[in-house]
Amino acid sequence: MHHAFTARALLKQLPVRIESAAAYGDRLLLGTATGALLVYQVSEASSDRPAAVTLLETKKAFARRSIEQLGVIKEAGVLVCLADGLVTLHDLHTLSSATPLNNTKGAHVLALHTGVDHIDGIPTLVSKLAVYAKRKVVVLEWRDAEFYKSFDYASTEKIVAMQFSAPGLLVLSTAREFLTLQLPRGQWDDLFPADTASLRTVVGGIATGSHGIDSGRVGSEVGGTAQTAAAGGGMWASWALSLSGPAADMQPTIARMPGEKLLLCHKDIGVFINAAAKLCRNEHSEPMMFTRAPTGLTYTSSYAIAVSHDTGPHAPSDKHASPRFNVEIRNIATQALVQTLLLGEEEPAQVLNGGGGKQVWAIGPHTVWRLLPAPIQQQVEAVLAAEHYDEAISLVAQSDNILESEKDELSAKIRWLRARWLFRAQGRYEDALAELSALEATPTEAISLCPERISGDLAEDSSDDELPEDDADTTAAANVETAPRPREAMQATWKEALYAMMRYLTEHRRWLQQAIKDGKHELEYTVRVPAEADSDSDSSHGDVPDDSGAPDIVDDKDNSLPHVSLKRLAFSLEQMAIPVPAMAQMVDTTLLKVYLECSPGLLGPLLRVQNFCDVEQSEGLLLEHGRFLELVDLYHGKGLYRNALQLLHTQGSVAGSLYGTYATVRYLLRLPADQFDLILEYVRWPLQCGLDRAEARESTASESGSEDDEDWPSPATVVAMVFADDRPAAETFPRSRVVAFLRQLSSDLVVQYLTHVFNVWNDKTTGLHDDMVSAYLNLIADKIGSDVPLAEDAVLAAQLRQCLQQFLKSSHSYSPERALAHLPDGHLFEERALVLSRLGRHEHALNLLVFSVASLPLAEQYCAENVTHSPGVFVLLLRILVAGSPPTDVVDNEAEDIRAGRLEFPNEPVAPNTSVQVEVVRSKIHRQFVGHLLSTHHQFLPVPDVLPLLPSDIEFSHDMFVYLRSQLCTLDQDMRTSNVVSSLGAAECLQAKRQLHRIQSSFVSVTETRTCPYCLKRIGSGTAFAIIPEERRGAGPSVVHYSCWQRSKGPQPHSGNGHNPNGIGGNDAFASDDDDATSDASSQSEHRPTPAPVVEIKWV
Repeated sequence: MHHAFTARALLKQLPVRIESAAAYGDRLLLGTATGALLVYQVSEASSDRPAAVTLLETKKAFARRSIEQLGVIKEAGVLVCLADGLVTLHDLHTLSSATPLNNTKGAHVLALHTGVDHIDGIPTLVSKLAVYAKRKVVVLEWRDAEFYKSFDYASTEKIVAMQFSAPGLLVLSTAREFLTLQLPRGQWDDLFPADTASLRTVVGGIATGSHGIDSGRVGSEVGGTAQTAAAGGGMWASWALSLSGPAADMQPTIARMPGEKLLLCHKDIGVFINAAAKLCRNEHSEPMMFTRAPTGLTYTSSYAIAVSHDTGPHAPSDKHASPRFNVEIRNIATQALVQTLLLGEEEPAQVLNGGGGKQVWAIGPHTVWRLLPAPIQQQVEAVLAAEHYDEAISLVAQSDNILESEKDELSAKIRWLRARWLFRAQGRYEDALAELSALEATPTEAISLCPERISGDLAEDSSDDELPEDDADTTAAANVETAPRPREAMQATWKEALYAMMRYLTEHRRWLQQAIKDGKHELEYTVRVPAEADSDSDSSHGDVPDDSGAPDIVDDKDNSLPHVSLKRLAFSLEQMAIPVPAMAQMVDTTLLKVYLECSPGLLGPLLRVQNFCDVEQSEGLLLEHGRFLELVDLYHGKGLYRNALQLLHTQGSVAGSLYGTYATVRYLLRLPADQFDLILEYVRWPLQCGLDRAEARESTASESGSEDDEDWPSPATVVAMVFADDRPAAETFPRSRVVAFLRQLSSDLVVQYLTHVFNVWNDKTTGLHDDMVSAYLNLIADKIGSDVPLAEDAVLAAQLRQCLQQFLKSSHSYSPERALAHLPDGHLFEERALVLSRLGRHEHALNLLVFSVASLPLAEQYCAENVTHSPGVFVLLLRILVAGSPPTDVVDNEAEDIRAGRLEFPNEPVAPNTSVQVEVVRSKIHRQFVGHLLSTHHQFLPVPDVLPLLPSDIEFSHDMFVYLRSQLCTLDQDMRTSNVVSSLGAAECLQAKRQLHRIQSSFVSVTETRTCPYCLKRIGSGTAFAIIPEERRGAGPSVVHYSCWQRSKGPQPHSGNGHNPNGIGGNDAFASDDDDATSDASSQSEHRPTPAPVVEIKWV
């Protein structure tokens, strides 16, 4: 609670008993038990004197008996007086000219209302007076200060209280229920029973029915009667009697509240209804619970003020007894108890206000108190000091002593403080962050609420306004709305704060990403700016209330409200444009810290996408927590590829998540193509490690490897992943540089890489094909030239030679000259022969195959493969075989094979030893193979070229017979084919001559009487016509108009022209008598694809 009002007794120990009172303007009217009327003038407090009242006039004979109730209709200048059961109207200014209302005899309650009503579409100032007397309600109406009319409405029950909720709706109460009366129709409707149980029920939303307020109407349908309302009331009353009994100590009361609301109260419970007599569920979800049953109610702009009977003094030893009071003040919006006052020992009988709630009076039998409000800034300061932030917001919103232009700003500041209080003191993290979001606060404000390990440089120095990090004691603020939890409990909810902050930052991060996507460079945020000390402003605005309790008013003449300045709100909230990248960096960096604390698994998704984390801070945090994988992702996202690779290289030899070279290789796959130099620099380490480990396993003859082989991929795997991958970056790498790099490590890797380049990417670059040949030659040389050759090396060398030979045959892009230069002397004769074949040096190649390789089948195969491009290659082989001895520049391995018996030779009982014997055997072998060639490949060995080469002493064997027979058959077949072709040509020529003669001898006669068979019109000399040949009609040729023929569906005729017998046409003949027709027909006939013989036209 806080100090909202100060009670000051302005009139004490009056000699007469006060029964009623009314206030308007600066006048206070008191009605006494003797019928006298006391008129006082009210003086407001100022800087030199307190508030006071001065007696102006005493009307001793104002009424014959006690004045029960007074009312003022200021707009009509009428004073309403209820005395002796009769309502009398008096002139408000002279207090004379009494006009008794005889139809109100027996009255005991009245109600007044003044407002603007639209009558026939015209705004009209309407004042109404309602009086209940003798089972009827009398309503008098003034329009624009002129009396208009009086209405009477019958009532079935006794009315104990009533108030206008609107100009056309009167809310009434009996001892058992609340009713409404629609004016001027006079329709009665039930609201709900007037007992405490029913009031709790209807606000809770349980009471619904045909007559309940939740049925969505004010009254029953048109045409309803009072009996219907009474029947409904009986149902509610019987239920109410069962709950609270037939006799109630307190009568229901109805009091006007600000905002066109009414407070319907019974005993200590009150509910709010609006001008349409419907429950105010949105503004007041719970009933207003008073500490004691009020005997009188009034209001100010912010408070509901109730007077009640004091319970009397209690024993001094009773420590648990409630404090004594007879005035209870509650906030209308929050319904919280604000203050209680004890107005001396004399009980106030009623309470009223004047000036629209600006003057509050408590009236006792012989004493009049004025409740002076404390300055609004003092009240707000007190509420903020007690951390009643909802109360402070409601005070600012409801107060009429604050400029409207300042209310939003003050409310925003209080909400700002409330959000911080919810986060730090209450542990309501979600609510606090939602409040900051609603205020459009910069995320740094929310971040600053966290401990230093999260907020960093934004951390605030506050001993009692910080989330728990140690066991330091704190002192809780007194009288808070919700008692703050102890620090141990807050320590247990630290995870909740982190998760709430995580959700808040994630949502704001999405907002920033959308702003970046939309191309925004700055965003508007609400920023807290501390205010500079201003002593002059503090003194002029009266932050410290004076002793008199008077409100702080600058000037009464300019009709303005005071500027409110509060010490606890000594800051301003300003809209500032903050660059999006700067805010994104703060949000992402803080989110990374939060993830490290509560959810490390989310670090990867944050760092693997585009982020704005501060590299320096994030690097230190990730290293501190040992999150190396996430640090690699951070480096990669920021383009710090070298830092990432260096970290991978450093951690590769340390047991952990990055142990081995596989992590480095996998990261190299993520680098773009423009980082090729960096890839070559750091891929060497995995390749070299793989080669070293393979060499170590070979030296130890271990086949099992080690358990960390998955972390240490082989060099072949590394090359396949980094260079020979199907990703676009690998395809764009400079291949010559890759080959040069791999050549430094191993030729096997070169062969592997180039195989992928040729087979998958179909690269035809000559240099790369030459590199492939060189790589194969290097591998073969390593295997053949080893000091201690192994059987495995010989097998591997044979396989490599086979691969090289296959490549030399299939590839057409390598340079034969360069390959020939790289081939070693003294061996690899087959490979040399393949290269020589590309150079067209078949004779040299065949010499190598026959003498150096000593394989006649290989020579035969060579000729079969090259005969398409070089038809005389078999003749070359035949010449070499007949010659017998090799050239001087060719290594003669054949002779060695003959001496060693590796070549078979017929009818030789003893292996040759001398050169003569070797040559004899060689001659036999060659001549035998010559016969094989003649019989097998006779089609490639022409007789004119072969016979001069054969020696005179060659044996006429079966192979020779087969060869000569085949040659003769071929010659005979060629001659017969030539004769047939010649005969067919002569026949075709003769046939063409006969057809030409037949066509040239045919003609068509066109006479003057000849008509077109289509249109039956004469074919004139100047008409374009067409001829249909007889073979198409089955009769003689027919002549038709060309236009008729085009429109017809018949066959297309031959084209012809009467003046140009040599014209060209398609299948039709066109004829015309003039040059124009001739040119047209000729131009049209040019579109025919096939020319036809010309038909001669004869004009008769």
